[in-house]
Amino acid sequence: MTQILGGHLVGKYLKEVENVDTVFCISGGHIEAILDSFTEYDIRTIDVRHEQAAAMMAHAWSIYAGRPGVCLVTAGPGFTNALTGIANAYLDNAPMVVLCGRHPLRDDLKGALQEMNQMDVVKPITKWAATCFETRRIPEYLNMAFRHAVVGRPGPVFLELPPDILNVKISLDKVPIPTQMTRKYTIHPDDWDLKLAADVINAAKKPLFIGGSGVGLSCCSVALSQFIDKSGIPFILMNYGRGELPDNHPLSLWDIGNVGLQMGITQADVIIAVGFRFNWLLQSGAIIPPQTKVVRVDIDPHEIDRNRVADVGLVGDAASVLNQLLPLVSKGDHSDWIRTLRAASGAFIDPELKLREAPSSPIHPIRLVAQIQKAVGDDAIYVIDGGDTQYFGLVGFTSREKSGVMATAAGLLGCLGTGIPFAMAAKLVRPAKRSCC
Repeated sequence: MTQILGGHLVGKYLKEVENVDTVFCISGGHIEAILDSFTEYDIRTIDVRHEQAAAMMAHAWSIYAGRPGVCLVTAGPGFTNALTGIANAYLDNAPMVVLCGRHPLRDDLKGALQEMNQMDVVKPITKWAATCFETRRIPEYLNMAFRHAVVGRPGPVFLELPPDILNVKISLDKVPIPTQMTRKYTIHPDDWDLKLAADVINAAKKPLFIGGSGVGLSCCSVALSQFIDKSGIPFILMNYGRGELPDNHPLSLWDIGNVGLQMGITQADVIIAVGFRFNWLLQSGAIIPPQTKVVRVDIDPHEIDRNRVADVGLVGDAASVLNQLLPLVSKGDHSDWIRTLRAASGAFIDPELKLREAPSSPIHPIRLVAQIQKAVGDDAIYVIDGGDTQYFGLVGFTSREKSGVMATAAGLLGCLGTGIPFAMAAKLVRPAKRSCC
């Protein structure tokens, strides 16, 4: 009967079940059998110089490719080096699979090389974390890891694989291997809630649509386009949602940027927030006037009333909910409201627009962004790193690409240093596009 090494079960499952073709990693003694399997099953390994970059590139892969990114790190310092990238993915709800080595099970509490309690460290910053103790169950645990990463509110998962189970052979017929790629299951709001939401939207005189990372992770460009075109509602897409519709869409407010967002929030009578958290960027919801009605769509029911009780809450995947709302919303024309919003915002951003065209020494950041935009164009991917610099990049760059403008340090962790790993991953996913950091 055919024998297979435990480590080779990892490569076999990744390639043949989940169709993984790229893994970000650094080699290490505890994980040699897994690395060997990548050669056996033709999985490309991107060898980085620090595990933090491996985690960040896997995070970025999940955004640009639309499927979970995978990174492989060794035990001890390899694990601790990856923690910042894992924490960043956790706060950004990125579906990432982290495979990690471990000291041998047989050497627990003996002072083994790189022995440490990795599980208790990583559990608070992952959606799911587990250790596999049996060679025959490696595919089963991998299947659980991918499922937890993508189902419901996505997030990073962590699977610890000891060398005791990786470096032994087992008869292939004794290993139950799932045959189907991990699927995402969607839930739908009640029909009554959908009707209530549509009634609020249809009655709005000054509506505003804000889409966040939940829009991007849902890959709902078709549903979103149909909803926006029919309702005529001005919109702004943030975080990983940006690029689901192009920045130059006639109803997009990115031409007036953050000022337009702030103006719109304070003047709108209805806000439709889809896959967007009311966190510190919106003063935890305090910026929204009390009289404004709020319709919130989120895959996580706990998010619906967080920091601001929603007038109507719709729990579900963004694309699914928008498709269900589409036949219920009326054909709308809010051009007067959009002109008013742009005129009011224009007075505030006019000095900034002039700075884009005015040479100076040293060059102003907003002019630098404008010059890069002219040279590179909008058929490119822009990744903005740094603190205050991210503002100028977000309002100055425009792209026709999905997630084409991303301020990687603008997440809840505020994690600087993400730019180069994200830009490299973007180029790997879309080699024909320019990736600019």
